[in-house]
Amino acid sequence: MGYVAIVAGFAVLVILCLFNVHVMVASFVAAFVVSVLAGLPLADSLIGVFFDRFGTIVTSLFPMFLFGAMLAKLYTFSGAAVSIAGSICTAMFRGGGSPKKRYALGFLTVIIASAVLCYGGINAAVALIAIYPIAVGVFHRAGIPKRFIMGAICGGAFTFSLSGPGSPQPTNVVGMAIGTTSYCGFVAGMAGILVEIAVMSAVLTHMCAKATARGETFIPGPRDIGIEDGPLNRPKLIPALLPVVILLFVFNLLGVNIAFSILITVLAASVIFYPQLGRKRTMDAINAGAASSLAPVGAIAGVNGFAAVVQSLPEYQQFIDGVLQARMPAVVLLIVCVSFICMMTGGSTTGVQIALPAIAPVLTQLGLSLPFIHRVGVFAATMLDSLPNSGSVIMAVGLADLKMREGYPPVFVSTVLATTCGTIIVALVMTLFPALP
Repeated sequence: MGYVAIVAGFAVLVILCLFNVHVMVASFVAAFVVSVLAGLPLADSLIGVFFDRFGTIVTSLFPMFLFGAMLAKLYTFSGAAVSIAGSICTAMFRGGGSPKKRYALGFLTVIIASAVLCYGGINAAVALIAIYPIAVGVFHRAGIPKRFIMGAICGGAFTFSLSGPGSPQPTNVVGMAIGTTSYCGFVAGMAGILVEIAVMSAVLTHMCAKATARGETFIPGPRDIGIEDGPLNRPKLIPALLPVVILLFVFNLLGVNIAFSILITVLAASVIFYPQLGRKRTMDAINAGAASSLAPVGAIAGVNGFAAVVQSLPEYQQFIDGVLQARMPAVVLLIVCVSFICMMTGGSTTGVQIALPAIAPVLTQLGLSLPFIHRVGVFAATMLDSLPNSGSVIMAVGLADLKMREGYPPVFVSTVLATTCGTIIVALVMTLFPALP
């Protein structure tokens, strides 16, 4: 019954998320189903195992999410996020061109702007909210149908910005737990980033061209605002990018703890954006960020709680042991294990946190280096973590006022197809050229 319980619990988690049940509630109900079907003691499983893991995750991740949410609000309130995207948009659209070129540049603008914010330490889920009004303005200008909007935003926020070398996002940071640096596998990771951007841009542009040929166009929703609706007194591009540079320098070059690095960046951003914000608006941004930081970390902690209940079953360990003993190349084993666990839990951070420490000893015995395991593992973590059961995907589609069947196909292209291609490239480069940094 253990295997039936695991499948049933995962199915319940997916179905409840599809029906817009909050991921924390869906995770708890799914854990309850697993416990009942597997005959586990309910009090021990739900109050003990589930919430023990819930609390552990909150303790480890909340400082990152708290300071990241503050930074996001400083970028939003000051107009710095709009300034970055507006500058990229102006550069991208310079010179006009054919409609297909305009579509490609529109997608690239939003993908790059989203990635810049995430590489600057803003949590991916929070970056969705910050970048959405910018994407509305870009898509309106480019004439791209609105149903593609989350494909572009998630293409920057849920893919290489989580798994790329030096990223301060939790997916990459959690991978360091096996004893690696944040920028290990640098060359292969950069190759993976370029491939992901190329694949998502090319496929989304092709889909968009076909859609507009059928008569589709951009139609804003009643709540949509664009770039022109942001603050008028915005920081210029260089000051807007300065906090991003500070974070990457402090985290990657000085080796400061990621939560403390983001806190330093929050303080720096408060000073840099003070001419636009003033004392009251600075405090409003920090307070708003603190208030919004609980939901994202709670969602990840809830899914981790569900995963902990599943892991308590002997059948789970039997399955993992069976996979690890399977006759397949070590790199395939790594990709299969990490991507499957991320698919089951609906989150790349959760999957990396569960999978890498468990399988790294086995994979090192099979000849893989720790940097190889880290970089390929975190790229693999972004392959299947964004299926329709993902709380982040549900939030993204809902934010754009789209139905899942409208908004998900472009998201699939960016977060499944492109990330699979990127993972394959990273694995190939690190296999063929192991001496590269």
